[in-house]
Amino acid sequence: MVSSPARNGGSSHSLITSSINLVTNITDWSGLNLPATPLFGTDGIRGRVGDILNAPLALQLGFWAGQVLQSQSPQVGTVILGQDSRNSSNMLAMALSAGLTAAGLEVWNLGLCPTPMVAYITSISEAVGGVMISASHNPPEDNGIKFFGADGAKLPTSVQSQIEAGVRGNLPQVEMACRQSGHWGQQYYRPELAHQYLQSLQSPLLPEVNLAGTRIVLDLAWGAAVNLAPAVFRAMGAEVICLHDRPDGDRINVNCGATHLAPLQAAVLEHQADMGFAFDGDADRAIAVDSQGRVVDGDYILYFWGQSLLQKQQLPGNTIISTLMANLGFERAWESLGGKLIRTAVGDQYVYAEMVRTGGMLGGEQSGHILCRHYSISGDGLLTALHL
Repeated sequence: MVSSPARNGGSSHSLITSSINLVTNITDWSGLNLPATPLFGTDGIRGRVGDILNAPLALQLGFWAGQVLQSQSPQVGTVILGQDSRNSSNMLAMALSAGLTAAGLEVWNLGLCPTPMVAYITSISEAVGGVMISASHNPPEDNGIKFFGADGAKLPTSVQSQIEAGVRGNLPQVEMACRQSGHWGQQYYRPELAHQYLQSLQSPLLPEVNLAGTRIVLDLAWGAAVNLAPAVFRAMGAEVICLHDRPDGDRINVNCGATHLAPLQAAVLEHQADMGFAFDGDADRAIAVDSQGRVVDGDYILYFWGQSLLQKQQLPGNTIISTLMANLGFERAWESLGGKLIRTAVGDQYVYAEMVRTGGMLGGEQSGHILCRHYSISGDGLLTALHL
């Protein structure tokens, strides 16, 4: 269990007084120009920064998320906060943190990190929830805010609706214990928690898996995995060649990463690598390229990983959960092995919901967003690449 630095003598960092003053009358704010359509989509809130998605909205989202998440916990909790490398991510992180701490919650800021790291640290800590700032594979000018529950899973629609109701002024007036007691939350910078996340990726593979003598190319898309992905592959013994391996808010996902595979294919062939992996901006998905430059997408990954789990008798009902986009050839090949494929609507949240409903342990999308409940509670590009 990860514990609070406040209870372990760690140093705290108060948010600036002006931020707290902004939220003193936050429930009376009416300065947001909100659309008539719902704020939350299939994967949190996403949009062009400066339009709907801006600092005032992030401030209110942080405050109301704090109120709603805290109402579901018997004790004052922590919220885990992470972000990708977009130029707007720092701004949104500060606004969200101001809102959360104004609601009386403690914030652990992980800084630049993959989305699945936020989900994992939330699940193993005392946190009441988590939040990731990223627009995944979208272009640099976009951004997004995605919330997680205490278990590390994405918030149910019903809870997201409560947060949105607060932002829109439609939630019944809450009891503001933080104001009455003078209690305000604190923010702590916790990048050292990356070690626990990396250990969670490596431990299930050791000592059986050793990548010594393996040459791997990683396309990091100028995004959230630029530090951690090379570190974990090198720790497993691989020789690693990196592309687009610095955090760059102007170039994240631009002609690179999981949605633009040409640079990775060329690098795998040029360096005579054994394998290549491309991640998107927040590293919750991965697409592979084999030694001949051929693309190994999510359908192939599900098939290969499914075979492995089938041989270990770790695939209940021999079932894989995928979406309507899954290739028919993949389905028939899987059925020829005695397997069953269940299709859902497009979106990892639908895949996850069906996995929970049926007890399925492996699911995902053609886009490379893969979920294996033996090892993780969310789609994780680094985890997928290591197991492939």
